[in-house]
Amino acid sequence: MSELKFRFKYHVNSPKELEYNSKHVQDLLEKWGMKRHSYIKRFIYEEYFDNEKDENFFFLEFFNEENVRKEFKVQSDQNNWNDLNEKIHDIVYEKVPCNVTTLNFFDRLYDAGIVRRESGAIVKTSPIYLEENISTPIMITDELRKLLLIFDSPHYNIFSIEDRNEFIFRIFKSICLGGDVCQFEDLIIEYLNVLKKIYKDLISVQKNEETGDLIIKSFVYKIINLSNNSLFPPSTTTITNDNINCNNFCYMTIDPVNRWVNIWYHAAYEYLC
Repeated sequence: MSELKFRFKYHVNSPKELEYNSKHVQDLLEKWGMKRHSYIKRFIYEEYFDNEKDENFFFLEFFNEENVRKEFKVQSDQNNWNDLNEKIHDIVYEKVPCNVTTLNFFDRLYDAGIVRRESGAIVKTSPIYLEENISTPIMITDELRKLLLIFDSPHYNIFSIEDRNEFIFRIFKSICLGGDVCQFEDLIIEYLNVLKKIYKDLISVQKNEETGDLIIKSFVYKIINLSNNSLFPPSTTTITNDNINCNNFCYMTIDPVNRWVNIWYHAAYEYLC
């Protein structure tokens, strides 16, 4: 048996360090229906990680490490967290672009009239029911969720495909859509505040000494499948609309500066609102 290249252990102090676990963020996640189905957990490694060569080794050794498997849980239904069932032999994942370093990225929401600049209020709209490829229609009552979910929305293209693939946009979209029994915000500010805290927890940046610009050092991945292990509850398979199903996710961020691995997991359910 070959010797492991990477070794991992749970970062025991991270629950206190992560802003995700603060009362303010947790109260809002509960309001948005995400708290009971989501977590961020941090792990430590010591070896050098080369993202051009080591990804597969890193992922396989991470998800098969006993110290990780004690902490990494998946939801089998709305009330129960389970361990992974078996050893992981193969992993399906995608690299996620992560280039944005400022919330100015979302200023176009004000420019397009989706959010009122003076008050930060999200502009309301007549109810629209999203029904395509989902078992339960979703009612959309504001311009923000139209922008996020409806391809032919007049404002959909203010964020390009590349913009929407950015990690910061994915986080924003996830918290705006929420989970089961979601109570939406009337003002944009709480979404942006929580977005900033989650992004800070998951992403490491350094300042370029010559230009003063911030440079993102973390690598971001979306874990799609772990061998034959089910990452998400069977109940969510009734949703086949990819635009909705985005709220099933398992993101991994690798911080080569501090040598941390962060996992952000969320299991969405059939009723998003």
